[in-house]
Amino acid sequence: MIVSNRTFSHYCNKEIGRMITSKYEKLFRENVVMTMEHLKLKTGRPRESILRDLKSIGYYSSYNKRGKFYTLCSTPEFDDLGLWKYGNAYFSIRRTLLDTAEYLINTSNAGYTHDELRKILGIEIQNSLYMLTTTDKITRKQIGAQYVYFGKENISEQVKKRSAMPFPSIVRKSIKMPDVRDYPDMDLTLVIDILIAVLRGYETDFEALSYLHRTGSPITAKQVKAVFRYYDIGKKNSPIQK
Repeated sequence: MIVSNRTFSHYCNKEIGRMITSKYEKLFRENVVMTMEHLKLKTGRPRESILRDLKSIGYYSSYNKRGKFYTLCSTPEFDDLGLWKYGNAYFSIRRTLLDTAEYLINTSNAGYTHDELRKILGIEIQNSLYMLTTTDKITRKQIGAQYVYFGKENISEQVKKRSAMPFPSIVRKSIKMPDVRDYPDMDLTLVIDILIAVLRGYETDFEALSYLHRTGSPITAKQVKAVFRYYDIGKKNSPIQK
């Protein structure tokens, strides 16, 4: 039987593809989630080739850690929200954090607050919400003492349901202002501005500083950090260096 070059070439490509798929399936059976460095070490192939291989098979990259983690499409067991978490690697059926946040907000019954989304997704999401809002993908409205993010298509129904929800109880501590003598370059007006920024949803010192600078405030990173430290605000999420 004479086999044409085209048929033989097709057969070879198909066989190579099968072997590549088999190789990656074996790797991911041994390691459900892998990083690019791990994949490079195991396959001996460069990043571009690995991404090309994974694309032909089908894969997800994590929406946290800047897409550091990879897994095959056949692996995740997504929940009702389309999310799957494996250790410290978080995946979404909608792949990116922006698309995931937009979907969750648009399909929610009563919108979401920043804190609600952060608990669902397991990561800080303030920057993504800012991008979605400024590109008119979602809307932010103040409901009572909260800022809530709503979808664009069914916003009336979402706002109605959110407004009917009981407001969360707020435990208020007796507020003591820092002694300005400890901070000779800061007056009480600046302290109040910082606390107002926090109440408006800017919950880390970096976010509060960026917001206040956008309003034209001359406040410094040192001053913001001093107030955050005094009130023990945003301790775990502070990107401003000491």
